[in-house]
Amino acid sequence: MTSAVNSPPDIATETRATVLVADGVTKTYGSTTALSGIDISVERGEILGLVGHNGAGKSTLMRVLAGREQPDTGHISWHAGGAWTQKTAAAAGVRMIYQELALCPDLTVAENIALSDRSARGWSWRRRAERDIAEVLDEVFPGHGVSIVRRTSDLSMAQRQMVEIARALCTPHVSMLILDEPTESLSVNATRQLYAHLRRLTERGVSMVLISHRMQEVLAAADRIAVMKDGRIVDVVAAEETDEDALLAAMGGEVRADTATMRRVITGGDADVLSDGMVARLAGTGREDFVVQAGEIVGLAGLAGHGQDALLARLWTNARGATVAPRRAYVPGDRQTSGIFPLWSVADNLTVSATRSLAVGGVIRSAQKRRLAAEWVDRLRVKGGAKAPITSLSGGNQQKVLVARAFATDAALVLLDDPFRGVDVSTKNELYALMRVEASRGRSIVWYSTENSEMAHCDRVYVFRSGRIVSELVGDEITEDRIIADSFGDAHTPESTR
Repeated sequence: MTSAVNSPPDIATETRATVLVADGVTKTYGSTTALSGIDISVERGEILGLVGHNGAGKSTLMRVLAGREQPDTGHISWHAGGAWTQKTAAAAGVRMIYQELALCPDLTVAENIALSDRSARGWSWRRRAERDIAEVLDEVFPGHGVSIVRRTSDLSMAQRQMVEIARALCTPHVSMLILDEPTESLSVNATRQLYAHLRRLTERGVSMVLISHRMQEVLAAADRIAVMKDGRIVDVVAAEETDEDALLAAMGGEVRADTATMRRVITGGDADVLSDGMVARLAGTGREDFVVQAGEIVGLAGLAGHGQDALLARLWTNARGATVAPRRAYVPGDRQTSGIFPLWSVADNLTVSATRSLAVGGVIRSAQKRRLAAEWVDRLRVKGGAKAPITSLSGGNQQKVLVARAFATDAALVLLDDPFRGVDVSTKNELYALMRVEASRGRSIVWYSTENSEMAHCDRVYVFRSGRIVSELVGDEITEDRIIADSFGDAHTPESTR
């Protein structure tokens, strides 16, 4: 296997031409129409951005363009001709990077690379795989810190995302990359490294289709942007001729959510308030203790992998040194491996954590379970309904169900591990408002996010560096510039602490 980093297709001097065309493509799943008359083309060496709310059909279109699924009507044309299937797409050098990572957790990084390489044969397959993945990781993500001999289940979400991206780039003579939310788990620095490398590949003639809910990334990286709504392409515009508000308006969603003016009324008398209004306390996380008060939204910020996940784990397990309210709920960051129950319905997934309050004498009251599921499906506008299989929902709607699962309980403390990864702007606004309403009712929320801008919705923010809290920010102190400065500051100097 030869790395695409070292052996790019030598087509930089060719005139830009159309390489892939979707003509009248439709796709249905039962009574659900995922794609309805899609017409779109991709040119050689361009980045085509694709935006739209969750459930708009973006991921379905990507699978069709990659040959993973066949359209019901219409067809896909490749510039070299021939029927467009998964096999012919792979032979043409088309690779898809999934939003929900497709790595085998019990295999090492190198073994995952070899598994996707049909030429991996003979006694030296492991050495070749280790060499190829190491070269690509070093080229794309300098300083990545990924051990290629570790099992992928032992890696952080950010490291697994790097491996998923690097695996696609190990393809010999890659001609097109289809990227579905490639930066949702990456740090700011890793995101910058990725886009710099993608631009180098386009200069060599590699085409790309980029899905992302991070509008500023799409605007900065893409040449053209296609907007999807309800399974249709509603607009295609040059990136330099539009802006974020125009794209959101075309998507059909609200540009802003008014959560700041919502009145906060912190209720008292909760049995899970430990003392002086406190719901949780941790010692030994930095210069000061980590404290959560009743009715407070507390943010965890800083560079990814610097202790935020460990703190959430300590709060969830009530580990040594932690004083935590007994009733608590947790929304994991990796919804596919530790979040959803894939064989269950939306209702079963949503209510599983609330079974204690739904049961009488050990028997769950079905009518109350249905009412609870229907209430939260309606409140968060979960597409598909309570009876739908959870796997039939888009990623964003699955995430709504996981968040609803936590808030449908009687937990006084809700722990959120980067809960809005892969969620569109409109859904984020709904969930921001939900968090504020629940906090006004006395719940406490501890929230880790890889997006510093989201910390503006918090009452208090703790910034992490090297496993320690290096600053505590409140009110007007909570800005992206301050968070970034403290994230890169010296954790042992007075200037980086309060």
